[in-house]
Amino acid sequence: MMKERDTLFLIALVGFGAVIMSGLAVLKQWIIILPLALAMAFLAVLLFYQNRKKAIHISESLEKWAFIAALILFIVSFILLYRPA
Repeated sequence: MMKERDTLFLIALVGFGAVIMSGLAVLKQWIIILPLALAMAFLAVLLFYQNRKKAIHISESLEKWAFIAALILFIVSFILLYRPA
């Protein structure tokens, strides 16, 4: 259990590092990088609290909805790519 907490803490540190690097990139290309920085900030906080039951439930729910959204976008992209001219 302690090893799992250590791993989650290190993953959260990586998330916070991604937020910092995204923030530095925002200074140059803010219109492209700002959504990435906001998403990484949200994910870093979510990763930091993964040892609590409520956060685990929220992340599993978000994972399910992200999979559904990715599947729908994948299907739509194939429809748009291979539609008859």
